Amino acid sequence: MITKNVKPTPLIEWIKAKENTEGFEESIKNLLAYACAFWIKKHTFNDITPQKALAKVIALSSKEYPLGAWLESPKDFTQEIANFCEKTKVLPLPQGLSSPFPTVLDLRGVKCPQNAIRARLVLWGAPKNHLLKIYLDQGSPIENVPQALVADGHILKNRQKNEKFWIIEVVKKEKNV
Repeated sequence: MITKNVKPTPLIEWIKAKENTEGFEESIKNLLAYACAFWIKKHTFNDITPQKALAKVIALSSKEYPLGAWLESPKDFTQEIANFCEKTKVLPLPQGLSSPFPTVLDLRGVKCPQNAIRARLVLWGAPKNHLLKIYLDQGSPIENVPQALVADGHILKNRQKNEKFWIIEVVKKEKNV
């Protein structure tokens, strides 16, 4: 929720006015995606869709900007999302965001079903035929995440146990509609 002692920016005023309306959470998700696209384009001069930009930032798995966690419950993180959106105007771009699409997504410690949701979101923004290595915890994540991605039409290339966690390799495919 928005802090009351902070001088409101136009963005925070918009959030306050809309936070109890239908479709608010979807609007916040879109706002976050567009902020990510602006941030990347500002530093790389490359056009990028909001969905691809959001996927790249989530794949970065930044502790400073935990967008994956924010998207799980956007209404609970409106202050953080608003601050992030405002900061993209001046924040330096992390190195991982100026390079091609990430090849690794670390989902260790992310509970089900959020790990499958994040994996789907990242693959949704990835280029066609992109190979993504996903790190998963033992137990239900290694069972559920690959199953969800295969159900989406992606190809599971490899599944390998690595000491205390699993690594799966998934190739993004477009569903034939």
